[in-house]
Amino acid sequence: MRETSGRILLAMRPPCDQTGFITAPRPQGWVHYGEHWGLWWGNRQIASVQPDANGIVVILSCRKMWQDKRVRAASVSQGKRYAEQWCAARILAGVPLRQAVQQLTAKDDEPAPPKRSAIQLQQERRLSEALKLPSEN
Repeated sequence: MRETSGRILLAMRPPCDQTGFITAPRPQGWVHYGEHWGLWWGNRQIASVQPDANGIVVILSCRKMWQDKRVRAASVSQGKRYAEQWCAARILAGVPLRQAVQQLTAKDDEPAPPKRSAIQLQQERRLSEALKLPSEN
């Protein structure tokens, strides 16, 4: 009897070359699931925008696991913008909001835009001012 159960268990084991959920690409940014959208960050869904009986509901989960915040939105796009900003402000607290939202919604295959320092921005501004033609008076 023990030999039979051992053979059954070995036969049930998946082959090594079969890809499973562990090797699947992990979602990042907004993922569309039928009627609802999920915002993924750090291998978990931190926000969800979905229709319900009264319109659009936004479920924000970037607090503690058991504390979800539910908010109403006028449209899916408004709910997604609100979720992006709310989650970015809490997850990436020290980063300016616009950059935090870009990092939060960036896909893995899309490289994040390079950060420019204040010196680089100043140099670009000075270069653009120097290239402007003097005004003819």
